[in-house]
Amino acid sequence: MARFIPSLPSTAVLSFSCAAAAATLVYASATRAQTLASGAPADTFAFTTYASGLGQLTDFRFLPDGRVVLVSKTGEVRLRNAGGGVTVAGTLPVDTESEKGLLGVEVHPAFASNKTLFFYYSLANASGGTDLDRHRVVSIVLKDDGTLDMATQKILVKDLRGPANHDGGALALSKDGTKLFIGVGDTGCNSSKPAEPAYAPTNFFATCLTNGNGKILRVNLDGSIPSDNPLVSVGAVTACGATCGADIGGTGTAAPRTDIWAWGLRNPFRLWTDTVSGNLWVGDVGEVSWEEITVVQKGRHHGWPWREGAHGWPVTKCTEITPNTGNCVEPAHELQRAALVKSITGGSIVDHCSWPTTFRGQYFFGDNSTNALWTVQPNGARDGVVPGTQKDFGSVAAPVSIRPGPDGGLYVASLGGRLIRFAPKAPLPCEEPDAGADVGPTDAGTDTGAVSDTGAVTDAAEDSSVAPSSPAADDGGCGCATPGVGPRSATWVALLVALSLATRRRSRAKAVTVRGSASVRSPRSNARARRATPPTSDSPRSAMRSRASTSRARVGWALRPPDPPGCHGQGERLCRARRLRRRATPRRL
Repeated sequence: MARFIPSLPSTAVLSFSCAAAAATLVYASATRAQTLASGAPADTFAFTTYASGLGQLTDFRFLPDGRVVLVSKTGEVRLRNAGGGVTVAGTLPVDTESEKGLLGVEVHPAFASNKTLFFYYSLANASGGTDLDRHRVVSIVLKDDGTLDMATQKILVKDLRGPANHDGGALALSKDGTKLFIGVGDTGCNSSKPAEPAYAPTNFFATCLTNGNGKILRVNLDGSIPSDNPLVSVGAVTACGATCGADIGGTGTAAPRTDIWAWGLRNPFRLWTDTVSGNLWVGDVGEVSWEEITVVQKGRHHGWPWREGAHGWPVTKCTEITPNTGNCVEPAHELQRAALVKSITGGSIVDHCSWPTTFRGQYFFGDNSTNALWTVQPNGARDGVVPGTQKDFGSVAAPVSIRPGPDGGLYVASLGGRLIRFAPKAPLPCEEPDAGADVGPTDAGTDTGAVSDTGAVTDAAEDSSVAPSSPAADDGGCGCATPGVGPRSATWVALLVALSLATRRRSRAKAVTVRGSASVRSPRSNARARRATPPTSDSPRSAMRSRASTSRARVGWALRPPDPPGCHGQGERLCRARRLRRRATPRRL
């Protein structure tokens, strides 16, 4: 069985068709057990095999009903149910040569009602596929019996070249759930030489704008072209030649391919949309020197074939095509090729509230060829990374898709046919979001188990997505909660009920006056009044009222809620103040 390595140069990729012994050698690493890096990762996390026996697994997504869709290079679409059983929903007619096959899957935001799935696959010759029209993106309905209704297949994107490798295959929904992003490779006819000024590219597909290779495409969920795509209103663009090696200097201009969103990518392997910022992150596989993580920019040239990582020709080289949209976009993060860096797999940020703060908010990514998993810290705007923050996290044999699950786990698909789940050994408690002073019963009909492939929020439309796992708004994001004492817990409700009673008692106490002194205001003010001018009374009854009202006020003060458990230190004091301001707690009298 040949191993699928989407990022290696074309000369190395030819090993896919080598003798069985060589194929066995390269595939052996895809069957090794996963590991965690020593230190914090191994001390903090544990891993389990969530599903196995999945063929050459390439991608996966969670469904709203708890099932997982798993796709394999050889065309099988499988479903894992909540109990762990795996069934085959159908098989697509794929070309499996080299890196081609069934490469990506995505779930329609309205899956609960329309049961629609999206697939990116390489169409087999027997079904009409050609090297000039190899890859396509389709939608297919999943029937109630768990099988694909092939009669519903609709082609959304086609005419993507696919002679051998650099096939892309990444799918991702926009933050608002109304658009589908598609990562397409440059066809792989490269020279395996560094992209330096002396280097003459042998593949110009990524930099010309009349075909879809070497691009990020963007379409509506029905395959139509969004009106705000960057080339929709552009009349003429740098044209592509008939072959990848046709120098764009002599190809002239022509009408653009309007589903193009961004260009200048070599082999975009795995897209992920940040559900916080809306930014689109991609792992772009390098030629011979650099791998990169890039935050995609609309209507911009991302460098290839002129630049690899942040190196090569000057960034002004990207201004030489039509339209000129500025200098080459620099990567957010780059890795120099070495023993453990050969074929990057883009990942995602984990925001789940159950994760320890030292790992929450990190971007997790890997290397399909060397099995490595890493983390890197995004910057505050989540449109780049903090330099020098990359750390080892562990390894999974040939990681090809890395995504958070709805339960707080980080799921990694291994080409060897397993889906691995990483999760904290001691997950932090996640508080329910609190509406403020409302202490009524929770809505038993609210589905807090909405399933997505992003953990913190679903990949559904922005205004219909839910975030059951995000830090509670009244917690200020500090995560200093203790189980059983959070909002709407029995302890908290009891405290608020007691506070309500105390407030009413104090209101009655204010109406009680003591002759020769002011109205009862607080335990402290009463004490000062007694020391300065001992109260007189014409009857024991008024004195009793004074003492009773003072006692009630003291009881009310004592029943103020305690500091939120687990909040200690300067940062948590801010959190505590933020939380208390959102509670209907009485002020001092």
